[in-house]
Amino acid sequence: MGPFVGAVETICGAFLLVGFITRLAAVPLLINISVAILSTKIPILQGHGLWIFTLAKLPRYGFLSMMHEACIDFSMLLGLIFLLIVGADAWSVDALLARGQRLTCR
Repeated sequence: MGPFVGAVETICGAFLLVGFITRLAAVPLLINISVAILSTKIPILQGHGLWIFTLAKLPRYGFLSMMHEACIDFSMLLGLIFLLIVGADAWSVDALLARGQRLTCR
């Protein structure tokens, strides 16, 4: 799964950087980060493995330890939800394509 996840992150991340199909590119990344949180952070919260996912060796387990480990993951999750709802900005490839379609429709 490593090469597949790496390809999804690289391709969809590049799409987000330039603003091309922003909302569509956010969906696989949302799935990716959700699985990452489920497989690595929820076991830290519970203090034991979850289903097939093993527990990382940490000095402490529980809510505060999970929040410490997951701060970047939750930031990425909320940023992707924002991009899914709002979409790209005026300087994106999506906006350039939309302006081009409006100009050719006249």
